[in-house]
Amino acid sequence: GINAEYGVMAQPLRPLQRVLLTAGSAVGALANPYRGDLVATLGETTGTAALTAMRDKMRMSTVGLEILKERPRITSETMDLGYLGGLPEDTFGYAYYRFMSDNGLSAERASTKFIEDEELAYVMTRYRENHDFLHTLTGLGVTVGEEVALKWYEMVQTGLPMCALSALVGGIPLSLAEQRFLISSQVPWALACGRASQFFMNVYFERHLEEGVNVVRRRLKISMAPQFQQ
Repeated sequence: GINAEYGVMAQPLRPLQRVLLTAGSAVGALANPYRGDLVATLGETTGTAALTAMRDKMRMSTVGLEILKERPRITSETMDLGYLGGLPEDTFGYAYYRFMSDNGLSAERASTKFIEDEELAYVMTRYRENHDFLHTLTGLGVTVGEEVALKWYEMVQTGLPMCALSALVGGIPLSLAEQRFLISSQVPWALACGRASQFFMNVYFERHLEEGVNVVRRRLKISMAPQFQQ
């Protein structure tokens, strides 16, 4: 069963259960990388080592430790799009509002289901809820190619196996021109930006919404991603 706010497993998975669940979600996710539920399951059943490393990295940061203690959530209740839409157009908050409203998105993310440690369950939750902030700062939209490019960036930053899977196979449905652009421009950008920029899990994004979006980008050393032109 599952309990607690972050979907912590009440009863740990048995080893055979974990193997079968991982194998099933991996096969399904490979067959259809856009089955978000399967990719999420794969992330939870294979991500323990990466989540532990992410948690340890957060503990070594003053802000990261604060996030772990306070456990802020990014939801439609905590992100007041009406307020953010009224901020100056050059602010991070307004840019986030435009990204969310232009794409008809909600801040809600699925709860974790298969993570046994409560703190690691929160780390996965925070990772998922940061995703749209990364879209906003990198300038990447929600097309398949842009999502794959962002997964390359997240893979470098987090080491999560599910990011690697999405990064490596997610581009298969793209056109030849889009695949070439991904490989020649967006992947090199993601690798360089992922290494150079601040670890995004140690960023209290909610505190920077009223700052200039370019100021936030410069501080975090996040550069805008190359954009595919039709």
